[in-house]
Amino acid sequence: MKTPINALLEASLLCDVAEP
Repeated sequence: MKTPINALLEASLLCDVAEP
């Protein structure tokens, strides 16, 4: 079960990878 915080962390990680 994912928490909203985990979702935000994943989104930020994806953004970091997409925009180095």
